[in-house]
Amino acid sequence: MKIKFLSAAIAASLALPLSAATLVTSFEEADYSSSENNAEFLEVSGDATSEVSTEQATDGNQSIKASFDAAFKPMVVWNWASWNWGAEDVMSVDVVNPNDTDVTFAIKLIDSDILPDWVDESQTSLDYFTVSANTTQTFSFNLNGGNEFQTHGENFSKDKVIGVQFMLSENDPQVLYFDNIMVDGETVTPPPSDGAVNTQTAPVATLAQIEDFETIPDYLRPDGGVNVSTTTEIVTKGAAAMAAEFTAGWNGLVFAGTWNWAELGEHTAVAVDVSNNSDSNIWLYSRIEDVNSQGETATRGVLVKAGESKTIYTSLNDNPSLLTQDERVSALGLRDIPADPMSAQNGWGDFVALDKSQITAIRYFIGELASGETSQTLVFDNMRVIKDLNHESAYAEMTDAMGQNNLVTYAGKVASKEELAKLSDPEMAALGELTNRNMYGGNPDSSPATDCVLATPASFNACKDADGNWQLVDPAGNAFFSTGVDNIRLQDTYTMTGVSSDAESESALRQSMFTEIPSDYVNENYGPVHSGPVSQGQAVSFYANNLITRHASEDVWRDITVKRMKDWGFNTLGNWTDPALYANGDVPYVANGWSTSGADRLPVKQIGSGYWGPLPDPWDANFATNAATMAAEIKAQVEGNEEYLVGIFVDNEMSWGNVTDVEGSRYAQTLAVFNTDGTDATTSPAKNSFIWFLENQRYTGGIADLNAAWGTDYASWDATSPAQELAYVAGMEADMQFLAWQFAFQYFNTVNTALKAELPNHLYLGSRFADWGRTPDVVSAAAAVVDVMSYNIYKDSIAAADWDADALSQIEAIDKPVIIGEFHFGALDSGSFAEGVVNATSQQDRADKMVSFYESVNAHKNFVGAHWFQYIDSPLTGRAWDGENYNVGFVSNTDTPYTLMTDAAREFNCGMYGTDCSSLSNATEAASRAGELYTGTNIGVSHSGPEAPDPGEPVDPPIDPPTPPTGGVTGGGGSAGWLSLLGLAGVFLLRRRKV
Repeated sequence: MKIKFLSAAIAASLALPLSAATLVTSFEEADYSSSENNAEFLEVSGDATSEVSTEQATDGNQSIKASFDAAFKPMVVWNWASWNWGAEDVMSVDVVNPNDTDVTFAIKLIDSDILPDWVDESQTSLDYFTVSANTTQTFSFNLNGGNEFQTHGENFSKDKVIGVQFMLSENDPQVLYFDNIMVDGETVTPPPSDGAVNTQTAPVATLAQIEDFETIPDYLRPDGGVNVSTTTEIVTKGAAAMAAEFTAGWNGLVFAGTWNWAELGEHTAVAVDVSNNSDSNIWLYSRIEDVNSQGETATRGVLVKAGESKTIYTSLNDNPSLLTQDERVSALGLRDIPADPMSAQNGWGDFVALDKSQITAIRYFIGELASGETSQTLVFDNMRVIKDLNHESAYAEMTDAMGQNNLVTYAGKVASKEELAKLSDPEMAALGELTNRNMYGGNPDSSPATDCVLATPASFNACKDADGNWQLVDPAGNAFFSTGVDNIRLQDTYTMTGVSSDAESESALRQSMFTEIPSDYVNENYGPVHSGPVSQGQAVSFYANNLITRHASEDVWRDITVKRMKDWGFNTLGNWTDPALYANGDVPYVANGWSTSGADRLPVKQIGSGYWGPLPDPWDANFATNAATMAAEIKAQVEGNEEYLVGIFVDNEMSWGNVTDVEGSRYAQTLAVFNTDGTDATTSPAKNSFIWFLENQRYTGGIADLNAAWGTDYASWDATSPAQELAYVAGMEADMQFLAWQFAFQYFNTVNTALKAELPNHLYLGSRFADWGRTPDVVSAAAAVVDVMSYNIYKDSIAAADWDADALSQIEAIDKPVIIGEFHFGALDSGSFAEGVVNATSQQDRADKMVSFYESVNAHKNFVGAHWFQYIDSPLTGRAWDGENYNVGFVSNTDTPYTLMTDAAREFNCGMYGTDCSSLSNATEAASRAGELYTGTNIGVSHSGPEAPDPGEPVDPPIDPPTPPTGGVTGGGGSAGWLSLLGLAGVFLLRRRKV
């Protein structure tokens, strides 16, 4: 079989990793006989007869008809440049069986390593399925193997698939149709909502209200297969919303009328809030038509995930969407925006400019129903015209003089600087503290003393109680469940203004975001940053300026911050707290250090790559020197306040590998050591250490044994020294695990040795593992050294169903104490443009989820605490370092506490040792008054001042549009005019994202 060689550019684009719910093909091209004959560069061939068909299409207008003469004579879809499905878990395909009998067929995936001999079955994966007679079914192929009848080759690589075979397993001739091949990552299905009212909406200005769905509009034309009704279960505006039940795929809604939006701005969009209160994802599509469209309009789409509520919008200019975080940070300096675009990447059809003075129809329709479902429901609310978030003009003057959202008003927004200056004293007077704990925040009724980590602790320890539960132990000898807040400092409150140190690299877009730049707390040469449109330049902290307005000085701010911790019941100042707060004398703290960055650090060899950076070579002598320098820095910072030192974190979220991808990233950092030059011992100490381990502990019989296991042909051990790129093979696995353990052990042991030399008998808390950057081997190595394990866990809870059953099993088997360094939830009702790593629907939902998370941690025998990330909201315009713009603070950027959060924290913290603290609930009558458990009067009290005025009311909505001729969406909203586009030569229809 002849291999087609594509250009390097085409090959590179086809080999890009896919994202979740990605369309591979739905066979919309005219000719698949050769990859050179279609814009998808795919070829369909094989022993079976195949042809493009307009019959039995499940996605779009075409499918592939395959006529099979006998068993195991396949039809194959080839991509000679290969698909990279390394980040995916499932490939799915729609299969139509028009026959009167059930048909059993096989799907076989082939990777490119089978070339050139075509005989190595270990490079393939095969599974069997049965499609029922006269039905259409979607089948899922497990890319990781493991199905009951699946034969998964040990060397099969899902990141370089070149062929997807379909074939019968029986000899009777049959005809089947295939369509809509997709890949998807692991889907975590949230539970259905309990019907919370007033779900969040994007905090952007409404230019014109189209529909609030208090009643069903009389100009709505649903397809016959769509049932609509009002609902009060999920509402984002007013008192009601519209539920649309879709009873068949490609059914839709048509809002038909005449609207004039020409005067609302050059770049606008139609937005609507949509909620999917089911346990299946739904593809939703839109079309906007004007008086001239005659059905010839572009279709744009978005995935609405199970349990998700969000604002979606369709650009009236079809401006390109920024779909990935990297694209948004690079262009805007923002990690996220508050609504999801209906994008061309997830749609199809050429855009024709619209006459915005004569818009005649807004259409929404779904794709296929989820497999096994007879209907699916979406809830729509608050349809309006907004500025197009695909265009830079939408971000102009988005912040006011205090760094708040300048586009809308919301609860907790401060009305003016004059009002801000009045808020500190009343809050200070209301603050109190919990009474049911000792001076450190520990439980005076519990004194664990079994299997303690430190024989002679200098301050805090970790021990088991009588029931075998791990507990931190404070200097008084009492159990101490550590709850706290991270990042209590000003450093991360800066945002880039767009003014660059290099005038040629300035960002006019960033400069346009601000109505006013404060004159204080300005860094004229911030950077270089991790990512963003300006790598180095002017940055400003609105928060720091606001704290001066609010509290008059940083000293008062530090004082009220500590008092807030006591009032809210927190007993720990979390990671990255300003060291100036260590001497507060009331609240314990954790210290932190960086092993390779900071003053007086020597250069250290770097290994591999990672999100935050490569790994340091822990055998490099400079690494040990730097660790000692770091330990001395920490000692100087904590001197005189050691009694309140809970423990020490070093580094953060290192890229050790990803356990979900054995062939790819799990051992990438270990293999990267072999890509360093070990011919000189000083060039790569790690490489020389690895060779020593292999020669002296793994393959004592000689190099031939390693060659046999790895498939290499080294003539001697010396031949392994030069730099080389090694590809993972299964025979390496045990060696990779061993070497990864040795690398991690050397790292943790070197750090621990440095810490114990300067701060003996204090707890070493590890490096805060990220889910995307840890493997069992590295966790095991850390457990052999650190006193307390640490993880950053961004999930709804630490329960196996939410987090990681394997990680929990390993923790329980190791039986070490564990602390959580980071978790959080964010929402948009704060005016923020982004929620957080884990989303909530409101401030109340944030509070509820925080308490649920804490409860799951407190209930587990190994976990000794958890720290919320972070104290202060990210800047609305994005953190200077990397564009992070989340609503994840306990206080806003005006230093205004989120009352629902602080009340919930206080009640949980009061009850975490077993006390009934329901009397502190903000739902109780007269809850703000002091009582037996709490000395303050701060429950349910807002500290934001009078309500801020609305920046501007939307234009009055048009009168109800006239009733158009009857008609509806057919075939997904299609029309003969639109379908005629398929006949135009050279048209390349983009349908979702193709690779």
